[in-house]
Parts: sequence; structure tokens; C-alpha cells
Amino acid sequence: MCQSELDRKSIAIDVLKDIVLVADGILFERQRAIDALTLFRRQSLPALKEIVKKVDSKTLKERAALYVQRINEGVDTNTVS
Repeated sequence: MCQSELDRKSIAIDVLKDIVLVADGILFERQRAIDALTLFRRQSLPALKEIVKKVDSKTLKERAALYVQRINEGVDTNTVS
């Protein structure tokens, strides 16, 4: 993976994390941003962990924590069952 691709992924992860952390944002949009973070798998773990610590919503906190757990367990979070 080239450096520019890593940089773009890092920027995307930061933008999605920022969307989640906006306290007055729309809950649905914030949930979708958490879901989108899982596309980056292990690279998204630091952002998801920060969301768990900082987010104001119990629903968002639980969603991010569940994804952290699933990614750590090696579960593919992006397949539809």
C-alpha cells in the first residue's frame, strides 16, 4: 500500500470520527459514520476507541464498543448475514 493511500485512509477515518463526535449531529448520521469506520477494519480501532471514551450518546458508545470487540475477535463487520 502506497503512502498516499495510507494518508487518504487516515484522513477518511479522522473525518468519520469527527462526524460521530459532533454532539449536536443527527444520531442516524453519527451511527452511519461509526458503521463506515468498520470498512477500515483494524485501522479504525484507535478512532472507535476514542469514540467510546468521548461520545455523548449511550447508543453510539455501545455501537462503537461492539465494533471494537468484533474487530478484535476477527469478525468481518462488513458482511451481510
